[in-house]
Amino acid sequence: MFRFRMHWAHAHDIQQETFMALAAMYVEANPTYRAMPWLREWQAFWLRSIGRQPNGLSDLCPHDYLTDDGRVAQFREFLRDYQLWLIASEGPLAAAAGLSADKLVEFTETVDAVLAGDDTHPTVQSAHQ
Repeated sequence: MFRFRMHWAHAHDIQQETFMALAAMYVEANPTYRAMPWLREWQAFWLRSIGRQPNGLSDLCPHDYLTDDGRVAQFREFLRDYQLWLIASEGPLAAAAGLSADKLVEFTETVDAVLAGDDTHPTVQSAHQ
């Protein structure tokens, strides 16, 4: 499950772990994001967490790193750029991750919808429901 503030969506361990691995690669590859200290700290968390979280309880821990609306906006921009990178790199990444770019992008769209609190997204739920 990916949860942030008052919204959540189902997310499988493989989706979250694949995101942590590939997003960490993207942070490293992009000078803009590599220069953000808080994102580098989150990247280090992702790399430490891959394969170490309990089955069914993978957690990206967004509350620990998205501590204000400015960071949320920066991370949502990161997600858009990351999606473009996934699409451009589909062949090698799909082979390495075992998931198509469509599935990888679908997960980031869900994360973005949760961050935005978008109850109209088909998989996003409000914590009040």
